[in-house]
Amino acid sequence: EPCRLPAPAMAPWPCSLCQRRAAGPDRALESRQRGNDHFRRKEYQEAIAAYSQAISLQPKEAAYWLNRSIAFRQLEDWDQALRDATQAVQLQPENDKAIYGRAVALQKLGKTADALDACKDGLKLDPDHKPLYQLRLTLEREEKAALEKSEKKELKVETKAVQEKTQQGGKAAAKKHDIDYSKWASLEDSDDDDGGRGEQAEVGETVGEELSREEQMVQDMLTQCREWAKETSSLMGSSKPLGKVKLPADFKKEVGTITPSQLAEFSCSNDRMLVSIYGYIFDVSARPDQYGYGPKSFHAGKDITWGVVIGKESADNCNRFYDIFKLDDDRMGRYLQIICQRVVSFETEFGDSVGRLQPFVNEQCLPPPPTDEIEECNQQ
Repeated sequence: EPCRLPAPAMAPWPCSLCQRRAAGPDRALESRQRGNDHFRRKEYQEAIAAYSQAISLQPKEAAYWLNRSIAFRQLEDWDQALRDATQAVQLQPENDKAIYGRAVALQKLGKTADALDACKDGLKLDPDHKPLYQLRLTLEREEKAALEKSEKKELKVETKAVQEKTQQGGKAAAKKHDIDYSKWASLEDSDDDDGGRGEQAEVGETVGEELSREEQMVQDMLTQCREWAKETSSLMGSSKPLGKVKLPADFKKEVGTITPSQLAEFSCSNDRMLVSIYGYIFDVSARPDQYGYGPKSFHAGKDITWGVVIGKESADNCNRFYDIFKLDDDRMGRYLQIICQRVVSFETEFGDSVGRLQPFVNEQCLPPPPTDEIEECNQQ
């Protein structure tokens, strides 16, 4: 006789939607890692696509929105960068990197007042956040410069009106009511009176592996200096090349991360000559007149950062490694600008760096700079 007991209840098999939701976090992490890999290779469009997939799987994860915002920043798509950074802040209001990214995007879109407000809000949460503090100082200078520019424009309009009125009244226009307008001649239309951000764009900044605050400041300052360099070159033109120079077979070949002793192999006595500035290694073999037998021959095979900082580029000041972020904020900001301006000048003349110098890879392990030498420096 067949069994009449009820069959045991079986758990229903999860539907495809439930399966996708259950696998979402793992798949999102995989997409994020793909985005990280693309970002390191500077494949920003591919990185954006991977981060977008991570967002579709985990839309409430602020880090994914932040990373996509950072990738958009590398492409200088400031509208998209602002939207993603704003979403990251809404999901995680205390995320200082998201607040900083939003402030940078606002600055680039010309919304100085909003960017300043974002910086102030972030500094209320973390008063020691150096990138936000530095950006706030830059924005305040931009705001002041914009005000001076506006005042100068108004002055020109008023001056023109006075001159026209004088001419119409039959008075001598040259007299200009005895007003001395030369005192405003020193006012400049430029709004970049000081240093400010990044990266080459922020290479390597990824979810879970974001740049440190110090690295972020360096990359932002480099970006700002590159923009100034473009404006300067458009006004002054580029320098003439040396002429035909016999270049080594391995010219501009990547060297990776090397030690100071390995860098020393590329001195002025070698066909291939390398110079390091703040750990960025450049191939200067195309300028033997400077680095081979010229006045900067002692630079080849060395790091020149400290000599650049204190304004004394001598052989004794080569290969002296310090962490400038252990200075006070004022000195740190000024000397970071000096360093980044020199890095960009090397980029302009010699192209991308071909490697990194090991001491600067872990800059935080370096000792603080000797302040007695810095106090004697006259660079401002």
